[in-house]
Amino acid sequence: MFCNVQVEKQLSWAKSCSTLLKRPDEPPEQNVAFPDLMSDSNLFEWAGISFGRSDTYRLYLSIKAFAETLPAEVERLRFFGMMKTRGSPYYIVEGNSVDEEEVDEKVEEGKSGANKYSYWVTQSVESGTWTKLPNVTMEQVVAARKFKKYLTGNLETPTVSFPPFNGNESNLLRAMIALIGGSTIISPAGYFELDEDSDPPVIKLAEAETLNEAFPKPAQELKEPDAWVHHEVELNELGRVTAMPEELDENGDVVEPDEPVELVPPLKGVEPEQWSLRYGPGGAGEHPGSVVFAKSLVWPGAVAVAEGKRFVNIYVGYGVKYEAKTYSPPLPAALQVEWVPEEEEEPLVESEDVRADPTPPQDEEEEED
Repeated sequence: MFCNVQVEKQLSWAKSCSTLLKRPDEPPEQNVAFPDLMSDSNLFEWAGISFGRSDTYRLYLSIKAFAETLPAEVERLRFFGMMKTRGSPYYIVEGNSVDEEEVDEKVEEGKSGANKYSYWVTQSVESGTWTKLPNVTMEQVVAARKFKKYLTGNLETPTVSFPPFNGNESNLLRAMIALIGGSTIISPAGYFELDEDSDPPVIKLAEAETLNEAFPKPAQELKEPDAWVHHEVELNELGRVTAMPEELDENGDVVEPDEPVELVPPLKGVEPEQWSLRYGPGGAGEHPGSVVFAKSLVWPGAVAVAEGKRFVNIYVGYGVKYEAKTYSPPLPAALQVEWVPEEEEEPLVESEDVRADPTPPQDEEEEED
């Protein structure tokens, strides 16, 4: 019986692979660009990340087939990485957000902030089924920073945590992606520039002439932390990239917040103590064109690799941030007082315990009745 079940699983997997590997009769229209994983995987391997040649090729074909189903507004897909779970891992791709519905900026940001990109995940590359993750809210980002939790591998699983998290595993996964992406997606300085003409200013790819003058950079230069910048803006304490919408009082004047939160500047340089930079190959094989890779020391599994005129970013991990100290869950909040007497009122005094039997004795006649 056990052998029959295994054979059925193998046949089902082989059938899915055959569909993925089947060459189409006519070349499909490619409106959305997709990553060349077969080329990028060579760079990932220098940083110690590899899915294997066969699995990488099937993942490449799955993303390619998925890109054919997306509207042209997505423009391009990027392989974000793999999130490990207690079950099957999530493979994640990133694309430009095409959601046109208006959002409440006091609850979540739109395309100019934390929901700039949309994310799709799959746990079966061969099936070709990709599930879109929901938008992330400010509340979810703030809550996800306060606890550590391994994912189960089921997007519909309720998230049980303290402090409480408003959402299921799909929402938690999306919050993890937002935190990791904003903190670890970096590139060599000069690839991107700030477009001052837009309001608010946005980060865009540098002009071709600028790129040709700045790149390729020698590996010795790229090994220095000041040669790298964050081209995705990190989320601030409120779980946002942009400032909070202005609030007006009854007179129409702007209400200033009691504790204003500073925005993270765009194209911020990397913190040297948060990254490890190395060559590949090193030692006797080191040369000016060596591959340089940066590993995050805050989010283990986040890697950026640069070679010549190109760079790649990837994350492979459990979505858990590194802490120097042993993690301890936060203590519950203090119990709130139900009622506090005013100063003018007399304080409540607890009555003395009644030691005598409060039930009056009954007469014998009453007892007979």
